[in-house]
Amino acid sequence: MTALTEWMKKLPPLAWLAALVAALTLFRLIVLVTTPLNLGPDEAQYWSWSLTPAFGYFSKPPMIAWIIGLTTGVCGDGEACIRAGAPLMHAITAFLIFFAGKALYDERVGLWSGVAYTLMPGTSFSSLLITTDVPLLMFWTLALWALAELRKAANMEWAIVFGAAIGFGLLSKYAMLYFVLGLGLAFLPTTNGRSLLLSRAGAIAALAALTVFAPNVVWNALHSFATVGHTAANANWSVAKLFNITNTLSFIAAQFGIAGPIAGGLLAWGLIRNWRDPRYDSSDTLLLALTLPIFAIVTLQAFVSRANANWAAPAFVALTILFTAWAMRRSNTFVLKANACLNAAIALILGALAMSPAFVAAIGQENSVKRLRGWDEAGRTIVSVANSGAYDAIMSDDREDMASLFYYTRVRELPLRMWPSETARNEYEVSHRLRVDEAANVLFVTRQSDVRAITNAFASSQRIGTLETRLDSKRKRVFFLFTLKGPVDSTLFPKYFDRPSTDNR
Repeated sequence: MTALTEWMKKLPPLAWLAALVAALTLFRLIVLVTTPLNLGPDEAQYWSWSLTPAFGYFSKPPMIAWIIGLTTGVCGDGEACIRAGAPLMHAITAFLIFFAGKALYDERVGLWSGVAYTLMPGTSFSSLLITTDVPLLMFWTLALWALAELRKAANMEWAIVFGAAIGFGLLSKYAMLYFVLGLGLAFLPTTNGRSLLLSRAGAIAALAALTVFAPNVVWNALHSFATVGHTAANANWSVAKLFNITNTLSFIAAQFGIAGPIAGGLLAWGLIRNWRDPRYDSSDTLLLALTLPIFAIVTLQAFVSRANANWAAPAFVALTILFTAWAMRRSNTFVLKANACLNAAIALILGALAMSPAFVAAIGQENSVKRLRGWDEAGRTIVSVANSGAYDAIMSDDREDMASLFYYTRVRELPLRMWPSETARNEYEVSHRLRVDEAANVLFVTRQSDVRAITNAFASSQRIGTLETRLDSKRKRVFFLFTLKGPVDSTLFPKYFDRPSTDNR
């Protein structure tokens, strides 16, 4: 036993991190295989994008679709395979944080930073879903590591890695631009910083970033900058909706939930007192520049309009390393160990909740997962109804419904179409809009009780039934089913319909 203990003490920090990450990733993959929760509408939408690889999509850059295409190409179109990229990429990110922390400070900071990240409640929750934040955080961390190495020496290889990471981050989510902002704030005020940015290495990094990101720029130019416009529209600024104190407080509280209560408290305390610490150095400055502007901008967005909790997610990469470095300076490893233990317990609870609907009900959290339930049942019923009639197409009028049904009716023989608006508002209205040659006999599925604006475009319409799917003991999702028969009144919607096509998806 003594020999084993001595051997374990001699293990390098990276080996300890590898053991933790491997165990946690295996647990998270098991959760994905066993969870009864359906894909959410956004996840289903990303899967549908993966069927047609491109350099851009209406509301997001292409990386998320590429990753789903990679994982489903390996193990199929099941929910677990669609989501598998999330825990795997978070595992990679944990190792990248180790190397970034080691390059910025030392190996012990790298180890505890990797531990803090992989156990963070936000990471545990994010590992259960496939979202655009996951690849963003991975490439963000790679960029931070490369930048830390470039600060030591202007190595051309690291310059290429840094630039490519920025480019791939932008292909994941445009929030990668926050990194560029933080880079400017940290480097432009100092002579050494400006010298690095304006050096040959800086030029190579910029060229690498532009080269990687250029295909998406071209795609946007060819599609009226749809993704850029959608991203800007998400801000939803309105003079009539200013001064949202409740939204602001909710956003701030959510950040403590993402980090975990101990880490959140340590961060707040560190920001109050550590800026006056005589050991404060340029690595601290860089990490603060990569975090505080993000929190300031997104908090302002929450105050002016609204902000989702994950909109500040990239800030936690640098903050995880920063609060670890602050704790290590004060030899306060007890707090880091307590944070790891508490967050590990939270990770296990989140996994148990994902696997057990009874557990979710027992703690009164059924409402929080309602968007991930009932879609499979609805899909089976709709396919059955469609097969019982001589329909030419199934049609939806809602982006979220369309996305979820696209996945959960994937065994259908009929095309699934979207009722098109005069100005396209989502990817489905662009690539899956109802076509004239499919409008003679349509099964229309909607959650709207008043759809006269749509039914009036057809020669006849008949409501044929109501589909109810139980989400929990209190809630249900209700669809109304209509049969719409043509010909379409071209005087009402002449611009909306595409020309005939043989596309059957």
